[in-house]
Amino acid sequence: MKKFTPYFLALSLSVIFASCSSNETEVIENSPENLLQSYTLKRDATGAYSIDFNTTNNTDVTTLTNVDNSKEIVLAETAQKTATKHSNDFSIENDHLKIGFFEANKGKRTNIYIEDENITFAKGITEFLNSYSITANGDGTYQLDFTINDNVTTDFVYNEDIETYEVHLSNGTSDQKTFSRELEMNSESKMLKLDFVNHKYASRTEDELAIDRKPKSIIVDIL
Repeated sequence: MKKFTPYFLALSLSVIFASCSSNETEVIENSPENLLQSYTLKRDATGAYSIDFNTTNNTDVTTLTNVDNSKEIVLAETAQKTATKHSNDFSIENDHLKIGFFEANKGKRTNIYIEDENITFAKGITEFLNSYSITANGDGTYQLDFTINDNVTTDFVYNEDIETYEVHLSNGTSDQKTFSRELEMNSESKMLKLDFVNHKYASRTEDELAIDRKPKSIIVDIL
């Protein structure tokens, strides 16, 4: 039977531990990164939608239109240096807009669903809201910013029954026109829901027939 001297035993152990440490470092370095760093969904005063988003500097960006007319933004790693700031314009068709991010390195999807009317044809239903934006900060929080028109009052609540943030808008007077709120995604459903609730006849006690929920926004994270 071969015998190992203390010197050779110590040398063998040092090589083993060095190899393990090297493998652990390689795993950490090769762990997939979030290619999508942050994004902002916006609707301006004309009713036009757009999305601004930031990526890592090694991300290839491809925008596709699917057969159902939904838009998909595919993010893939590349060895080349790339731009980190991007912007896409979108339009509402048949009162709907679907935008999806797909991060190929992790298989992660972020889906955004919008229900809204073409503001050109809206007849007194969405005249309360001027513009709004939702920003995903990358840390699980979201920032809602919105601006209302003249002679509009607003009330911000969370409706636990339908797990939806609601911005109630109605006729009235207000000294403030621009608002900001922090939103959080539901940790269980991985879904964030926001409704602008338009009260066409000023009263918050009116029945549902007198209420219009548009724009409606739903953000879903799928791992």
